[in-house]
Amino acid sequence: MSKPAIICVDDEPIVLESLKIELKQAVGDSCLIETAESGEEALELFEELQTDRYEIAVVLADQSMPGLRGDQLLTQIHQLSPQTLNIMITGHADLETLSTVIRTANLYRHIAKPWQSGDLRSTIVEAIQNYRHIRTLEIQNAQLQQHVQQLEQSVVALQASQEQLWQQNQQQESLNRVFLAFAMQQFQVCQSVQERVDTLDHLNQLKDQFLSAVSRELRAPISNIRMAAQMLEVRLQQLGIYDETVLQCDKYFQILRTECQRQADLLNDLLTLARLDSDTEPLNLSTVNLNLWIPHITEPFVDRTIARDQQLQIHLPATLPSIMTDLMHLERTLTELLNNAWKYTPSGGSIGLTVEVVHSPTEQTTDLPELPDIDRPPEATIASMAPSRPSPEIWLSVTNSGVEIPVEEHERIFTQFYRIPNHNFWNQGGTGLGLAIAKQRVEKLRGTLIVESQQGQTTFTVKLPLSIVNR
Repeated sequence: MSKPAIICVDDEPIVLESLKIELKQAVGDSCLIETAESGEEALELFEELQTDRYEIAVVLADQSMPGLRGDQLLTQIHQLSPQTLNIMITGHADLETLSTVIRTANLYRHIAKPWQSGDLRSTIVEAIQNYRHIRTLEIQNAQLQQHVQQLEQSVVALQASQEQLWQQNQQQESLNRVFLAFAMQQFQVCQSVQERVDTLDHLNQLKDQFLSAVSRELRAPISNIRMAAQMLEVRLQQLGIYDETVLQCDKYFQILRTECQRQADLLNDLLTLARLDSDTEPLNLSTVNLNLWIPHITEPFVDRTIARDQQLQIHLPATLPSIMTDLMHLERTLTELLNNAWKYTPSGGSIGLTVEVVHSPTEQTTDLPELPDIDRPPEATIASMAPSRPSPEIWLSVTNSGVEIPVEEHERIFTQFYRIPNHNFWNQGGTGLGLAIAKQRVEKLRGTLIVESQQGQTTFTVKLPLSIVNR
């Protein structure tokens, strides 16, 4: 409860000062004591105190005042604040006036002038105590009413819960039957799906076997065609015939060599995809010193870029950690990316190879089986609660200028045989399987291959762990 306030109203300043002294001695600092020299001023003071959230406990008012009389003031005070205790101090009020004030203002006490100090002080102390007692009862009553409302709401909710429980009990048996039928249906569906999955796996194996067999069967005729063309070319050279017909045959020999090579490349890529899809070949892990290996793998591209007036830039830190990986998969992936960059970079463009170590956060995983809490070892709980730590990765990025791949094509370019519309990539040759194979090789190495393309340049980035476990 906040500090209560007392308002003294009299048109004589000396009387007000005397009242304030008497009240101060009676209540001390437990109450705020304010004075007003007229009824109008008292109403303004009353509103200000209410605005400041003070509780006006007692109003002492003289009856005979110019303007608003004491009985009129107390009546308005009672209308504004019924809980405020009103006391009239006057020597001129008759019984009729007092009766009117008691009825309209709920007059608490009448004190005649001149007052007795003891009577005034005891009256004020008693009035403050009564006010606080009444306010306490009002607060307790409001709390009690609130508790009663909460209890009524709880009773209503309990009755509703009982009704719902009864209805649920009525429906439980029928729901159990429905759930049982649904479970049986789901079991049958799962069996059917599993049979289809097994069938698809079998068909996929047959497809891989068929592709492998067909590719091997087609490789022999292509080799024979290539060998026959070479023998025919050698035979013509041995005959020493150099007329116009023989010169024209050179163009046809070149076409035969080119087409045979294209078909051989396509068959090799198809066989590679079949092996990667089957995932039957284990990784051949070895430790690779990147500071020595990167210059070796990029050496063949130096002369090729110079011939096309391209700039090859290699950004290699002075010291790089060794990486445990499958060197064959890594070498063919990086060679494919460098070869693509070389093919699609125009004359005067630049090709860059950047190698860096990046600490990437990894998801917290555990190899422990799912066990009930009672059977789970303490170290398993500790491991599951341990925060994830950054895992170092090797990022190999190949960037080339002059080509920009639309964002909507970034995922599609890794699809087998996919070529970007409105791009004249056919003139560059290739089987359309290079990026698909490179992506699968990187995934086999437990890494990721991403592409970024903007502002006239394209970057392929291979992200690999420093070490992987063969499986």
